[in-house]
Amino acid sequence: MAIDLNRMTLPEIFQHISDLPASKRADALRKIGSLIENVKILLHYTFHKNVVMSLPEGTPPYKPMDIPKNMGLNRLPAEMKRLQYFLPSARVNQIKRESMFIETLEALSPEEAKLLLMVKNKKLEYKGINRKLVEEVFPEILQGETN
Repeated sequence: MAIDLNRMTLPEIFQHISDLPASKRADALRKIGSLIENVKILLHYTFHKNVVMSLPEGTPPYKPMDIPKNMGLNRLPAEMKRLQYFLPSARVNQIKRESMFIETLEALSPEEAKLLLMVKNKKLEYKGINRKLVEEVFPEILQGETN
């Protein structure tokens, strides 16, 4: 059965890849990543060792959006430009940075907010989507890492 990427949220896309047999994940991630740049951006923020958000550890106090489960608003792509403000290099004071992060989480569906928190914590909780897979499929997004 064909999937319609235009109708899927980013969490649904990652879940779809995770649900595939291990032997098919790399090809699926490669194809989807070539079509949807935001997938590669989230993988970069998650797995590049030098990209660390300047935010406190753990889950901040935020009020999840009250929508039916899996309604999938697909707002995360519109919020992707804000990711740069959560990095230490952004010229934003820490209180503003943290409040912007909370505002972003509150603007997303619960599934999208959970994905953004996974990215912040540098660990995607989708089976088989890990650093090894990213190194195999998109080694270019890990370039420039320092140990």
